[in-house]
Amino acid sequence: MKNLDQIRAANAIRHQNTVFPGAEGGEVVKKVPTMIRDNGMLAAAAFAAEPKGNGNYKNPGHKKVFDCIIEHLASNGVNLLERAMPLEDFIRFLVGGDSAVLRNITTESMEYLNYLRRFARKKEDEKHGSRE
Repeated sequence: MKNLDQIRAANAIRHQNTVFPGAEGGEVVKKVPTMIRDNGMLAAAAFAAEPKGNGNYKNPGHKKVFDCIIEHLASNGVNLLERAMPLEDFIRFLVGGDSAVLRNITTESMEYLNYLRRFARKKEDEKHGSRE
């Protein structure tokens, strides 16, 4: 049986080649934990879900990070969500649950983000790798 650190690391390393859109490239992964800590999980998720129009998101990098969080929370061994779901449904789930559920999901998300931010590839890394 794997412990939670092994599960977090395994789920995070699957996204090592994921491109996180936005001006910051992979740096957006480092900004989300600060947003969660300073503003709360619901406010950070609402920021990520903010629509731009035409079915796009205003903050696509943040949204992608939350997609990774949701996938992790629904994974075997974590099981804080019954299934992966769209970000808007995740927000509805958090709003409909009690404060203990929100607290547990916030705590686990922050622990997972410690791994995801270490494995996320920055756009600069790709550029440097192609020059060498």
